[in-house]
Amino acid sequence: MTNKPPIFIVGAPRSGNTLLRRVYMASGQIYIPPETYVVGELIRRWPKWLLLSWREKVWLFCAYFDRHKHRNDLDVESLSPFADAAIDWPREEQKLSNLLNAFYVFLAEQHGYTTERWGDKTPWNTMHLDKIVPFFKQAMYLHIIRDGRDVVASQIAADMRGVKESVDRYVSANLACEKHLKNATKVIRIHYEDLVSTPEETFRRIFEWSGIDFDPDFLNKVPKKLGDVEVLSHHAKVLQPISPSSIGKWKQKFSVHEVEGFGDSFHQQLKKYGYA
Repeated sequence: MTNKPPIFIVGAPRSGNTLLRRVYMASGQIYIPPETYVVGELIRRWPKWLLLSWREKVWLFCAYFDRHKHRNDLDVESLSPFADAAIDWPREEQKLSNLLNAFYVFLAEQHGYTTERWGDKTPWNTMHLDKIVPFFKQAMYLHIIRDGRDVVASQIAADMRGVKESVDRYVSANLACEKHLKNATKVIRIHYEDLVSTPEETFRRIFEWSGIDFDPDFLNKVPKKLGDVEVLSHHAKVLQPISPSSIGKWKQKFSVHEVEGFGDSFHQQLKKYGYA
């Protein structure tokens, strides 16, 4: 088991999380799976399973991943080999933290990666940061921030949600990051616009913070077995060369008047993050 801390990429959906994953994984020094969705809920529910046997806990753990509607994005034929191995762990190792760590390592191995360091880039984790941050006390958190107007336009283009829901999701995700990452020990905030405008400089800074060796070649390399990137059309751009072409695309979708109707909380965030 690695002693290097996991890295959680958090922020609103469509903020650059998947691009970060691609470049991180191109290094071969960390594995980040497709979006896992249920980690926060597992941490939240685990205490309620106190009276269950370890076997039952492992089965329930796997069921949360196996029965999720995006389970196929994980691109793993069966979780049974993982469950069979975990059930036989000695009593002193029967902890949720060990189960989660082993699960990420299992996914990495299934996809041909040998590194034991892992990360997670699920935007839904922002809704569970109140539980994730105290549970993963030594984890590192990268808060990715993007112009909310582009985020809303991108969510709509990806058929993820409507305007109001997209606006609310942007605000709630970033507010959750601001609130709960105050309790994390290692946090970095990165703007998407820097990520795509000055990628070498920005990724070098990110990798140095992460404790991972950086090579500019990582910016152009597309790692194998990206799962959801290969099957979901709204991730297709991630496979292309890094470009600032998506900055300001909201202007093709909304008028200034329409954006004014997004609400005070939304515009307060834009101002706070430096988007005039």
